[in-house]
Amino acid sequence: MEQFFVPNTRIETDRLVLRRHEPADFDRFWSYVTDPVAKRYTGGVTRLSKIERKAVFEQDCALPFIGGEAEFAVVSKSERTYLGYCGIRHSSELGGAELFYGFCRDSWHKGYGAESAAAVVRYAFETLGHSRLYASCEAENTASLSILRRLGFSQLPKDTTLDCGVPLR
Repeated sequence: MEQFFVPNTRIETDRLVLRRHEPADFDRFWSYVTDPVAKRYTGGVTRLSKIERKAVFEQDCALPFIGGEAEFAVVSKSERTYLGYCGIRHSSELGGAELFYGFCRDSWHKGYGAESAAAVVRYAFETLGHSRLYASCEAENTASLSILRRLGFSQLPKDTTLDCGVPLR
């Protein structure tokens, strides 16, 4: 895939703004990465100290979106509150571009995951030029499975990886 730089990418939906992470997002982000319930299906809580994780977070805020990858902060339009993240990254394990997301627990069951994931899937196909996306989730994570199926992902045989090969229209 061609390497390119997208400096000020911003996506808006009816209720959300998807934008680059900003240092001001860190406190809500920290509450997410240290919440064992919220992180149950996304790699577990961070092992870094708050100071170490903040340094990594601030470095990540300065990185450009390059090479068909982007991680967006998901923010409520009305309250301007950081809700979580959603993005596209290359996955060697899955063999292609992977949709990923995670949300603060107080943002669950409000449709933010589906709304932001739909916007990022559209962005991946229409702007980044991906022709196929993958996503993976634990079979017990029924909320995430529901989102992915509504977006057109289908489960690959004998796996919990879901594949979306058709752009949403």
